[in-house]
Amino acid sequence: MTKIYGFVAEFNPFHNGHKLFIDAIKQKYHPDVLIAVMSGNFVQRGDFAILDKWKRARLAIENGVDLVVELPLASAVQPAGLFAEGSIRVLNSLDIDTLVFGTEEKLDFDEIAQQISSIKADFKPNYQNSSAQNLTDFYRSKGLEISKLPNQLLGLNYVLQIKQNHFLIDTKTILRNQSDFSATKVRNCYINGEPIAGLVPKLTQTLMSEQKIATWEDFFPYLKYQILNSSIDELQQIYQMVEGLEYKLKKEIVDSDNFQQFIDRVKSKRYTLARLRRLMMYTLLNVKESEINNVNKNPYLRILGFNSSGQKYLNELKKNDLNLITRVGKKEQAALDLEIRADRIYQMITKEKQDFGRIPYMKGVN
Repeated sequence: MTKIYGFVAEFNPFHNGHKLFIDAIKQKYHPDVLIAVMSGNFVQRGDFAILDKWKRARLAIENGVDLVVELPLASAVQPAGLFAEGSIRVLNSLDIDTLVFGTEEKLDFDEIAQQISSIKADFKPNYQNSSAQNLTDFYRSKGLEISKLPNQLLGLNYVLQIKQNHFLIDTKTILRNQSDFSATKVRNCYINGEPIAGLVPKLTQTLMSEQKIATWEDFFPYLKYQILNSSIDELQQIYQMVEGLEYKLKKEIVDSDNFQQFIDRVKSKRYTLARLRRLMMYTLLNVKESEINNVNKNPYLRILGFNSSGQKYLNELKKNDLNLITRVGKKEQAALDLEIRADRIYQMITKEKQDFGRIPYMKGVN
């Protein structure tokens, strides 16, 4: 029986820890096809990918992944629960039989997910606190200390989504040591001009040296213009603009000289830094709730890269009624409207086209 394994990644950027993870999956579980669902040019915590999606897909394929599929912006720039929901739906549509994810310690994720599912109905949020703090306090009151599992929360959300949607997907884990390799460490070293050799494959280092790295400081003038030039009514239409935040943004943007200063002024106990960064991304890109809903109602599978095994599996998937996209033409524009608009803004800094004229990275295919 063919074993189709999948996992979720950002590869921001691809480092040696990712290579160890992929190698461990293959050595421990021996999948016939290994699929990665990967965020595009915008990542979960409301930031810009340090390398564009095509380069990161290339790195994944060169380091052992068989097929890379894009996680749409509508799911990629979201809190953990919605990020997990979008990721698992994509993997389920790709007919994987097993999800694998990394963990820093051995845990019974099925048992924890079962506990959460059984008590979640009692959840009543305190609107003075952030959503993350509310959940932590709630689970603690029920005897479940999730604050001790910060790096396991995404894995837990994956398991919850599988159970809640009754997907026929098994789960496996790979133990990892985050102290050795982390994308945050690589990004910080690179931005600070410190060496990254030994932390990343040589190809990652080469590609990072070739691309202009997009940061929030590059885009801050555009964000400031967007907020200053938009009316309160227009800002209220932005996805996740809630509880009068549009007034706060209008007030604090005037005298803010850079992105970090602006975020520090807007930040409060109620809103985590990650949530505010995501909101700033929605604001910069002018994302409306209707656009997010449209992507969710009209799913597609954007192929970013594959090898011969991935190509063979794609040919099998084509027998199903799936909206598989390998290149962008007039027919695909409607489904990819939000992604194309966002990518065009991303390429304002990187100067490299992201959609039209681009095809998946292919290795060892005819």
